Amino acid sequence: MSSHCIPVPPDAPPGRSITVGWDRGLSTYFASCFDPPASGDLDDDEVFWVGASPCELPTVGALTAALAPHSVVIPEDVLAQLPLDEAAEGRGFATTPGRFMVAAVNLPHVPADQAARIRAELGEDVTA
Repeated sequence: MSSHCIPVPPDAPPGRSITVGWDRGLSTYFASCFDPPASGDLDDDEVFWVGASPCELPTVGALTAALAPHSVVIPEDVLAQLPLDEAAEGRGFATTPGRFMVAAVNLPHVPADQAARIRAELGEDVTA
């Protein structure tokens, strides 16, 4: 899994962090955004997380589009690196332990194009 910290939007609260990358195990690009924990809380507060299900964001363009509603812009150097990360790490959902269970749980809840990518990645007919 690759991971790149990127700048937050100018109006973001102090301490916010955004990470983007390629997740080989899910065969998807992803982005996660967290704020520091609220007082007394031990865990960071999740603001958003995209690319958390198999084959969700298959291209850098899909990742960029998913970040647009959050006013997040990926720097050009990271945009150039992400496809290289995918090429170096490969696609791994088809070999992930539990892949058929993960696929069966996700298929009824994802858009048709994502479901088709999941099925194609597995190379088999997965019952939804």
